[in-house]
Amino acid sequence: MALLRKGLNTGAIRWLSVGIDLYSDWPRGTLGDPINESDYYIQPEIRAIATSLQMYALHQQSKSEAMAWMPGRIDATGAMSEQANNVVQRYLHSFGHACYEIDGKQDDLGSNVTPILKQLQSMEDFPNFDNIRHHLYSLIRMMRGQSVSLDYSSFARDLYDLQFPNSCSSVFDRWAREYFTAQINQTDAKDQALEK
Repeated sequence: MALLRKGLNTGAIRWLSVGIDLYSDWPRGTLGDPINESDYYIQPEIRAIATSLQMYALHQQSKSEAMAWMPGRIDATGAMSEQANNVVQRYLHSFGHACYEIDGKQDDLGSNVTPILKQLQSMEDFPNFDNIRHHLYSLIRMMRGQSVSLDYSSFARDLYDLQFPNSCSSVFDRWAREYFTAQINQTDAKDQALEK
């Protein structure tokens, strides 16, 4: 994991150092052959997986609890959550919701643009993958600092889709729905508590 973290700031990956971890179990049946450079999708797949592994290495650094959420994970009590595969659980560990979690849960919905929201907007304004990756590192560091876990399977799919103009917008749309729905739910909960 330390080797993956080394290239975070530059985006450089020490391929010969991490290649065994990345390519030895590569799912050729679903993702194709990483050697086939004529495959239009293979380079974006490799970039998405390598970047998500780098993010995970940063997120997990110095943490004893797992920062990657996975469906069906056994919790600290030794029991498997009944809702582990539930859509709600996946939503609670989505990237947009995780950004809301590190945002400090604004008191007034939409009252101001927070630093987290500014980073998300900056990624959307300049959707080139290097710019997005730079902002993501900062957000993942904040997630690590507040022990907010993330569904890395879904996140890797997002990283893949962010590399194509026709699917990039749908990723930002999903992140916005996850982020602002969490805000609305929090505001509704506060309003209900005040009514009691």
